[in-house]
Amino acid sequence: MSFELLTQLEAKVATTLDSLEILRMEMDELKEENVALKNEKLAWETRLGQLLGKFSELEPSTATTATETKDQDQDDEQNEEGNEQYQEDDLQENDLKESDLQEDDLLDLDSIN
Repeated sequence: MSFELLTQLEAKVATTLDSLEILRMEMDELKEENVALKNEKLAWETRLGQLLGKFSELEPSTATTATETKDQDQDDEQNEEGNEQYQEDDLQENDLKESDLQEDDLLDLDSIN
């Protein structure tokens, strides 16, 4: 083996060691980043759990309010339908009275003639 080959081998080993050291530093940085992301994820999960807890506390009263609103809407619709029917009945009754009056007027006219 010549001196030249040993020098080339030494250079390759040095390059490999440098690359290995760089990869180790990158790996350490990624591990730190991974820990930070896990902590952040845990914090978000905690916040989300708290929010869901608040929503579940509100849910029964919201459901009651929604049911009451729905019942009130149904009552309003029924009242409107009843009012419309009453108005229709009233109009029909007025029409009948008018037609009776017109017949009475015609009979009075016939009796005069």
